[in-house]
Amino acid sequence: MDTNNQLTMLYGAAMEQQDAVKAAMDGLAQERAKLVATIGALKNASSGLQTATGAAASKAVIDSLAQAPKTAVEALSVATEALDNAAKRVRNAGAWISWKFALMFAFAGVAAVATNYAIGRFTLPDRAEIQALRSEKAELETNIADLHKRGGKIKINTCGGRLCIEASTNQGKDAAGNTVTMGSWRTTDGRDVPLVIPRGY
Repeated sequence: MDTNNQLTMLYGAAMEQQDAVKAAMDGLAQERAKLVATIGALKNASSGLQTATGAAASKAVIDSLAQAPKTAVEALSVATEALDNAAKRVRNAGAWISWKFALMFAFAGVAAVATNYAIGRFTLPDRAEIQALRSEKAELETNIADLHKRGGKIKINTCGGRLCIEASTNQGKDAAGNTVTMGSWRTTDGRDVPLVIPRGY
């Protein structure tokens, strides 16, 4: 699989994770809105309960002075217990939503870091490859500078899948005085120039 396909796949995965996090955050926002509405209803119920407690106390005083303290204490006890229970539920719900938000943000952060790491890990060369490429570049630059210094104007070609260079038709003579023979490779561009495969290629 080439680098572009890997990048496309990683980018698609990152976008899917981002959409999932956004949907989860939208759901949490809706839950938070419901919680705010519940708190408002509890506040209204609390004031209604206080009003009812006051009315019950007034009626008890009017009806019977003997029954008034007992009725008021019972109503106040019921109201206090209801308010305590409501406050506990509100605290528990708020803590749960806070944990959900914290977990979602942590998950989104981890997903972003993991995606960036994966993109960097699978698309960038490692340090050994970079060092090898730098060494090869320095060697090639040295060879090019040496060729320019010597006045070299080599034309490169391929011979049967191997690197070869154009050669002069005048190769001189060997020690016995015979003309040095050339290889069987020739250019195919109509110039009919002999080609030689250098050593090591």
